[in-house]
Amino acid sequence: MNQQFYEFPIMNNKQEFSFEELRSLALAHQVKDSKTVIGIWAKLNGYSKKRKQRDNKVYTVYIKMSNNKSNTNNNYENV
Repeated sequence: MNQQFYEFPIMNNKQEFSFEELRSLALAHQVKDSKTVIGIWAKLNGYSKKRKQRDNKVYTVYIKMSNNKSNTNNNYENV
């Protein structure tokens, strides 16, 4: 399975990663090496999956959303 990944420029408050880049980040956090587990890890850590088209090819990118609006202290009673 030979896939080519296209690098998209970094946007203002978002960072975009290919699956291979996301996989290396997940493996560094001791996550099991499977697409499903990496996808779940990505979603739990604030990554959003998006499909982009360029030159009539569709690419999947993972976007790290900014943490400005997230509940970082897990104080759910006051939300």
